[in-house]
Amino acid sequence: MTAPGGPVRSVGRRPDESMTLLREVTEAPLDPGYALMAERRARAAAAADGTTGVAPARRRLPGVLTMLLVAAVLGAATTVAVLDLRAPQPEVSRGRALLIEQIRERGGQVEALSGRAAALSAEVDGLQGAGVLPSALLEISALDRWVNGAVAVRGPGLVVRLTDGSGGGLVEPGDAPAESRVRDADVQFVVNELWAAGAEAVAVNDQRLTSLSAIRNAGDAILVDLQPLNGPTYTIEAVGDPEDMQVEFARSAGLGFLQLLSAEYDIKNEVTTSEEMFLPGAGSPTLRYAHVPRPGAGPEEEDG
Repeated sequence: MTAPGGPVRSVGRRPDESMTLLREVTEAPLDPGYALMAERRARAAAAADGTTGVAPARRRLPGVLTMLLVAAVLGAATTVAVLDLRAPQPEVSRGRALLIEQIRERGGQVEALSGRAAALSAEVDGLQGAGVLPSALLEISALDRWVNGAVAVRGPGLVVRLTDGSGGGLVEPGDAPAESRVRDADVQFVVNELWAAGAEAVAVNDQRLTSLSAIRNAGDAILVDLQPLNGPTYTIEAVGDPEDMQVEFARSAGLGFLQLLSAEYDIKNEVTTSEEMFLPGAGSPTLRYAHVPRPGAGPEEEDG
């Protein structure tokens, strides 16, 4: 392009003239409204301090002291509250003293009753040993104590052992799944079959069974009369004729039940005979009621 007086040079253009939006973002990233607000805040702060710079350290000292004072007051209040809560209240102290007194009183009553029971037991033993009671009554009493499991017994019999499974041998016996452990129902079934086979006295892990005994589960533990049994092996001892009991037990459902436990749940079992066993006594049962026998009446008449 030419003009009078010589050539005319074209007006220079910026290389990024076509990228106006990107240029504004890079050169002025802060929105004008934000910039204006920041400037107003700076002016207000400078006016409050009386200067245009940062407040001196001495001007901030009263604020720090105020914060320390508030913290000290709060700490003291918290300490007082905690001490007040931990201090024994008069009502609590009186209630504790009353409970202690009642415990001591009941303990003395228990000791007195225990001594009375021991004295009466000694008196009963003395009467039985003195020959005052009729021989028939003594014989029936001794038989009842033996049948009820009150006294210890010795003799031959049958022994059945049940051992917790190990889940097919993959884990330790203590970590075996619940279905591989001996349960109260397993022990109950074996005990009932031994009674049916002719057992005269039965004990599970040295816990003598009576007509009032209960075999129950509490979690993973088996209880006999509320006494926990130590696993993983449970020994069931039955006093009686070993040969007859072994034959009758094999004919009953007991042997098949043991085979099922072994095949399905990996519970190991063992059935053996013993020529000499000792089954401890369970102690005298709790007396529920009693009456004085009529003079001249026999045991059959008294029962009737």
